[in-house]
Amino acid sequence: MSRYIFIIALGGFIIDLLACWPGFMYIDSVNQYTQAITFTFSDWHPPIMAGLWSQLNYIYKGPQVMLIFQLLLLWTSFYLIATTWCRHTLSFISLILLFIAAPYVQNFAGLIVKDSQMALCWLLAVVIMLRAIYYNRKMRPWEAAVTFLLITYGTMVRINALPGAIPLYYLWVEDIYSGTITRKAGLLALVLTGLLISNLSINKFILKPHKLYPEYKLMAHDLAGIYVATGKSYFPAFMTTHPGFDSNYIRQHFTTATLDNIWWNKDQKNIFAPLDEQTRQELIKAWKKSIRENTFTYLENRFDGFLYYLQLKQRPDTTFYYYYPYIYTNNYGFALKKNWVFTGVAGLITANKNMPYMKPWFWLLLPVIQLIITFRLPSSIFKKAGLSLAISSLLYLLPQFFIYQADTEFRYFYWCCIATALHTVLLITYYLHRKQVTATGNRA
Repeated sequence: MSRYIFIIALGGFIIDLLACWPGFMYIDSVNQYTQAITFTFSDWHPPIMAGLWSQLNYIYKGPQVMLIFQLLLLWTSFYLIATTWCRHTLSFISLILLFIAAPYVQNFAGLIVKDSQMALCWLLAVVIMLRAIYYNRKMRPWEAAVTFLLITYGTMVRINALPGAIPLYYLWVEDIYSGTITRKAGLLALVLTGLLISNLSINKFILKPHKLYPEYKLMAHDLAGIYVATGKSYFPAFMTTHPGFDSNYIRQHFTTATLDNIWWNKDQKNIFAPLDEQTRQELIKAWKKSIRENTFTYLENRFDGFLYYLQLKQRPDTTFYYYYPYIYTNNYGFALKKNWVFTGVAGLITANKNMPYMKPWFWLLLPVIQLIITFRLPSSIFKKAGLSLAISSLLYLLPQFFIYQADTEFRYFYWCCIATALHTVLLITYYLHRKQVTATGNRA
């Protein structure tokens, strides 16, 4: 059976490779590739992906190796899950239809971007850990090392990934250590501390990214929202004295959904002053004061914006990017090689674009339902696996309430799609297993 699953996995890998070659790249992908080949990094995106890309360029310069890396993560995960958990025909079919071939998984598998790499690294790490859980054993040393590296890279590659990583690190601790819960929690705290120290060390001593202060846009968005809602200006002096600052423009164009239409406005207005370490402290002080004195307004703005973020509310004439089947204009000669495989895969994804599962709100609702269902299951390997996936998905998504910056990107929910779809397959497998046990009259 495993031989046939390997053939299916290899075939799927080749289809994806042909459909996405040499790798989809949007504007952020091109920006990070530029950093990779120049070895000049910035902190607008966590520089770890550009750092990895710079090393993979020694194998072959371009997006191709990154594409192969991502697809290997996906299809290796499929093979391991199929050969371990999916022993029933219906379970295997659900794995293919609801997970590996699903449009909400395939849409970002070939996009070279940090969201895809985080989700796919976490996926393979979880699958390896679940394989050990299935066979009721601790991970082998190489498994522990590989899963730790995968979780850690995935956590470092997105600035907001840490909450979602905590359940995965705890699962990792459980898979290598048999101590009490208190000691496991202590080991988890030690691991997370080591992660933070490692991330700071890599950035400070190896990659040394130039500071672009990505938090600036978040704080400016909150300041603008409070200003528009209350008329109270908390903008610090370095912003209001900037020659391009225009409070009327902010008032006229502000939306709780995002600051992008003001930050990168179509009128080419340079509204926001440059930031340095001194003015950064002024900004933080003003931002905290505005929230402290207008807490309800701040939360109201955040809630309204979060509804846009989930696509429960939609701005008119705004595109929601559920798929990036292209390569952004670049000076490196990278161009998409369209073929019949690309046309078929892209057509399948596009045909599903208006379905509920292509909307972000769906990936908040479904893990909540799954969490309730899983809590009601008797203690088993299925419950342990399901809780880890559901809690990770929710901890990754819910903190976005405070830090979302745009309402147009499906990629922000990609890990939720991966984790929740895999959880669905495991639940189907559990109920098939229970039905079989009941039918044979054996105890589960």
